[in-house]
Amino acid sequence: MHILITGGTGFIGSRLALACLGRGDNVTVLGQTNTPAETENAKEIKAAGGTIRLCSVLDRTEIESAMQSVDIVYHLAACQHEANVPDQRFWDVNVTGTRNMLDAAVKAGAKRFIHGSTIGVYRADKNEITRDDSPLEPGNIYGRTKLEGEKVVRECRDKIPAVIIRIPETYGPGDRRLVKLFKTIHKDRSFLVGGGRNLHHLIYIDDLIDVFFESTTSDEAVGETFVVAGEKALTTREMMTTIGHELGRKGWRVTIPFAPLYLLATVMELVMKPLRIQPPLHRRRMNFFILNFSFACNDAWRVLRFRPGIDFAEGVKRTAEWYREKGLIPSDGPQTHAFVAAPEQAGGNVPEHPLSAWTEPFDSFWEAPDDIDKGYASFGQFYRCNYLEKVPHDKGSKILVISCGPGYFVHMLSEQGYTNVLGIDSFPSKVAHAEARGLNCRVAQAVPFLEESLEEYDLIFCEQELNHLTKEEIVDFMRLVVARLTPGGRIIVHGLNAANPLTGQEAGYQNFDHFNMFTEYSLRQVMEYVGLARIRVFPLNLYVFYKNPMNYVAWAVAMLFSVFFRAAFILYGKSNKIWTKKLAAVGTKS
Repeated sequence: MHILITGGTGFIGSRLALACLGRGDNVTVLGQTNTPAETENAKEIKAAGGTIRLCSVLDRTEIESAMQSVDIVYHLAACQHEANVPDQRFWDVNVTGTRNMLDAAVKAGAKRFIHGSTIGVYRADKNEITRDDSPLEPGNIYGRTKLEGEKVVRECRDKIPAVIIRIPETYGPGDRRLVKLFKTIHKDRSFLVGGGRNLHHLIYIDDLIDVFFESTTSDEAVGETFVVAGEKALTTREMMTTIGHELGRKGWRVTIPFAPLYLLATVMELVMKPLRIQPPLHRRRMNFFILNFSFACNDAWRVLRFRPGIDFAEGVKRTAEWYREKGLIPSDGPQTHAFVAAPEQAGGNVPEHPLSAWTEPFDSFWEAPDDIDKGYASFGQFYRCNYLEKVPHDKGSKILVISCGPGYFVHMLSEQGYTNVLGIDSFPSKVAHAEARGLNCRVAQAVPFLEESLEEYDLIFCEQELNHLTKEEIVDFMRLVVARLTPGGRIIVHGLNAANPLTGQEAGYQNFDHFNMFTEYSLRQVMEYVGLARIRVFPLNLYVFYKNPMNYVAWAVAMLFSVFFRAAFILYGKSNKIWTKKLAAVGTKS
């Protein structure tokens, strides 16, 4: 059977595509690759034998071309989570896009049209169980436009057999939305907003796919609308407790009142939306802690013979396993640093010159943002403001980035036009994010790489190494780096700033694997000791995201602290001038 799936590079669409391919269907996916996750999904589908067509549901010509000889259409494409786009964008994709798909399906003679809608068309009610025929009162532009999309489908009921599926919160392997919750719980940084008594009625991805498959074969389903969900509704507290149990953590650490946080989200939207900035917190995100949904899926049980097969505890277990496999949350075993891998990750052999850092058994080296994809923009801005002027101006300069992680610094350099950049990191799941973006990064340990390589570099960027080595190891490592620089080549290093009275000690001891910290004077000493010249020690400024108005306030407060610290240190006869949490240095090989 020939299957067409819109939104096929997203979570639900990609898992459906792979399931169809597993059944032997001929699958064409219409989607986009705007994020590394979508790019990775597209590669996985293509590797499994599917056809990827990158286009929008607003492109009628491309849609009609893709629709030829299609039997079943799964229409899942939607404008959903965007918080900084005009309302018209939701109408274009969710209503006009649906009409375009239906017109093309009717014209091509498709046998069935399965329309993915949302539970967001209902009124969330704490005291009532939602049924297929419950009141329709969408509370935001996404829900309103999805409801209009349903009306478009019903208008074509005489032209093509169609089924509407109202999809609830969906989770499982492949989902990258709940990973934020898993990460914060794993790091013991999670919090509960309000009482956490609101209900979620989720569905595991495999159960949803079974619903899709049954809706394509049931004659009784044609022209009907179904709401589907898992075995039972769960409170937010129950969800977080279950996830915490799987990860060996508490579900949450603190409880925060709802009203102040909602007010903050409202202010962020009002300030940032006119500036076309995606607010880090918005009211729709708060829905997780306040909306109540509990569904009676009687019609789906009867007509589609639907029974959930995976309970939430088992679904969380499978999801966590996938997150660990992808490196989205730490595995139970040791996490490693680009500098040197643990023995079991180095093929079972202890390095010839073992370093103190190789015994590190924790996940503190992998302190990535909760949303790794967004980190390419936010960390890119941080790197541009703090480091770019220290990088050689020649865009053809040969640059090595040690501890490249998901490639944030490599990505920033590539955007600036640098063409000869290599990143290395010993953690494969970190490098996988960089590879998904097409960045020149590879899995390698820093010391063996530098010892065995005959290459020389115009710049070697070492962001994380010095904190995690003993003093003797720092000198050995720095000399090895200097040996791999071209004459006149540069090294950039960074360290924790011991001079900051507020964060110095905390930063030094926040990780058990930190061996030392620096001041601007001691960091300069290290650079001089290994023979570098033209050394410049500089602060690493955190508040560089000037599009966020809140950062002006934080920046102003930090400046006041700096003035106070400077005056206090002068009284003690100290000449320190850098108070940022971290500081860095650049030096040149003479």
